[in-house]
Amino acid sequence: MALSTYADLETSIANYLARDDLATYIPDFITIFEAAACRRLRVRREETTTTLTPSSGVATLPTDYLGHRRVTWLGSPIRELTYVVPTILTQDYPTQPVGTPSEFTIEGGNLKVMPSSDSSIELLYYQKTAAISGTLNWLWTNHPDAYLFGSLCEANAFNKGQAFEAASLWEQRRDKVFNEIQTQDFNERSGMSMRVVGVTP
Repeated sequence: MALSTYADLETSIANYLARDDLATYIPDFITIFEAAACRRLRVRREETTTTLTPSSGVATLPTDYLGHRRVTWLGSPIRELTYVVPTILTQDYPTQPVGTPSEFTIEGGNLKVMPSSDSSIELLYYQKTAAISGTLNWLWTNHPDAYLFGSLCEANAFNKGQAFEAASLWEQRRDKVFNEIQTQDFNERSGMSMRVVGVTP
């Protein structure tokens, strides 16, 4: 059968398992796989851009934020900000001055810039992939095998000792797909042209 929808995935998992008593757990197996994928994958397909509006230099991160790629201050002139750990930002700016920011940090669910500024910030970040129970996402559309293998890994792990070898098999196949996705992303990025910035000898 074709793997086109969330229902198709549930049916395919059920067919592989051939266990009617596990049918009600299949959505859980898919959700657990998605959690693993969010922790493991950091690729271009997960990147998105948003504009943040800070107040006293502090802006709330998007709820689907997983990690930053680029932080750009949109004041005049526009400039890229450098990440530092929170303790360094506090040490470097103990009086929290107002001005043109040069550094930023992440504290909890907030992005903080120093010197403090309320000018808009463009954030390029890794976005948590939406669950396919609500909408089809890039991972499902491009790599349905990752979903199938990963969900079957969780399903067989649920069976504990009865399906240890099967769980290991599907885990290996899931991880192989993860590695292939990451390699494909690396090759794509490394194939992009590079530009030298600044004075060259």
